[in-house]
Amino acid sequence: MFREFSAVAGDAPKSLASPPQRPRHPAQDAPSDPPNVLHLTSVFGMSDVGKTRTRNEDSWSLVPGLGAAVVADGMGGHPGGDLASRIAADAAVGVLREEFGAESRPGEPLHERMSAAMRRSVMSAHEAIRARAEREPELDGMGTTLTALAVDPATDLFVLGNVGDSRAYRFRAGELTRLTRDDTWVQERLDAKRLTPEQARRHPFAHLLTQCLGLEDTPKPRITEGTVQVGDAYLLCSDGLVGM
Repeated sequence: MFREFSAVAGDAPKSLASPPQRPRHPAQDAPSDPPNVLHLTSVFGMSDVGKTRTRNEDSWSLVPGLGAAVVADGMGGHPGGDLASRIAADAAVGVLREEFGAESRPGEPLHERMSAAMRRSVMSAHEAIRARAEREPELDGMGTTLTALAVDPATDLFVLGNVGDSRAYRFRAGELTRLTRDDTWVQERLDAKRLTPEQARRHPFAHLLTQCLGLEDTPKPRITEGTVQVGDAYLLCSDGLVGM
């Protein structure tokens, strides 16, 4: 039996929304598996700068042994977007490796522990970027999105954390389902039914973020829990792939 998820990064411009302004660059559970069946998780990643830009501001990091992957997309038009995404991916994976490798405390539900660990990993990425900018003031203002997924193969639980507009999708039984919500100016207006999906796809502010990692405002990561099934594929990707 086989499970897999992948981290794919493709570059596209983005900026953080203040008031709206033109960006600078802008289930149904499967039957229980029989006992003693080995579940395999395959994790891989790739990135490409694309045909429009000369600098790749995307980063990804994997921990195949833990079934974990992180994708980060640096903000175009800001200083150090590529560095911010690299710092974030490395910091988030470091926390996931530490947290998921530690023994759980007695009486602590596993799903709560996984969610808390994911939240810490995202906030650690934010704090690492802020610390670097404090040491090097010329990097002040660098920021990045981040989406991370970790799977516990023993229980089939997964936890997902995201800030910004890098997305997570699940492919199950022939159907592709989006698991994340974009932190963008356009998404807020979609939710308020002030834009149609067609208007949103063509909107000039499509890449204006409402929150990211690395800036002064403390981000509020969205944490999602779920259960994987045999044959699932999970895709983490930056908006460069989404926009193709």
